[in-house]
Amino acid sequence: MKRLRLSFLMLLVVATASCSPERILDRAFDPVLGPCPQDLICVNGAARFYSFEGGFWAVRGDDNVTYDPLGGLPTEFRQDGLRVHLRARLRPDQGSFHMAGPIVDIVSIRRLD
Repeated sequence: MKRLRLSFLMLLVVATASCSPERILDRAFDPVLGPCPQDLICVNGAARFYSFEGGFWAVRGDDNVTYDPLGGLPTEFRQDGLRVHLRARLRPDQGSFHMAGPIVDIVSIRRLD
């Protein structure tokens, strides 16, 4: 019985350690947009301009991942350091010469206050 409890505890620790607190919060309820759908990436971050490979705009998430949107960021979000909430769909079928991070299709993006 003690082995079973110990095994369960170890499994619980391993399962929760793989999720950062920021990622758990990002998948949680958003006061404006509601809960994050399971098929999307929902992350808070900052709009950033990267000058390599000819220059491009992307979102650097609070999860330390740079999300490279197909077609770039909408013009109104092209302010370096602007805090945003991004909801996007991963596009592993697409390639990019930026090689900054995963390529995504923006589903929605909004400014954070």
